[in-house]
Amino acid sequence: MRKILIVNGQLVLGGAEKLTYELATFAQKNNIEPTILILENYQKEYYDDIFKQKKIKVVRTRLTGIKNFRSPLRMCRSLYWSFKLKFFAGAIYESIHVIGLYNIYRAKDTIIHNHRFFWHITNAIQGAYNFPESYFDNANDTIVYINPYQEAEFSNYEKSVPVKCKKILFKLFLND
Repeated sequence: MRKILIVNGQLVLGGAEKLTYELATFAQKNNIEPTILILENYQKEYYDDIFKQKKIKVVRTRLTGIKNFRSPLRMCRSLYWSFKLKFFAGAIYESIHVIGLYNIYRAKDTIIHNHRFFWHITNAIQGAYNFPESYFDNANDTIVYINPYQEAEFSNYEKSVPVKCKKILFKLFLND
């Protein structure tokens, strides 16, 4: 069975979480096994029970910097996933989907894969486009816009920062 990894920072109620849900259920319906990786957040949240009912695996861990040695199990899980995603992600997962450009720093250098998709889910009004140039320096990566407004806003950002990634528009809302 084909597998994908969906990376996000939380599973509360919101647009990023709804997109995570939609991607995971779409994958599952199309015979693709999704795994959801929640980084640096160990709290039980809204979508956890929903994914459990759907038998979609949710992993909560960190991939960078072990904070303390008080939780050996979490530390071992972190080391396991860091090693797995840095060296074997390409062999395990068909693609990696990072939800939100603001999460790229969590995955850019720790999840090595030739098919990474960075889902752009915000608009400039929600925060400045002040991403480091290194976020978009890999020609194998793809930025996925979910509406044409993001595409237009990002083209203004590209005037000051070179972007080597591929870019695609995935119309999340059919009336856009």
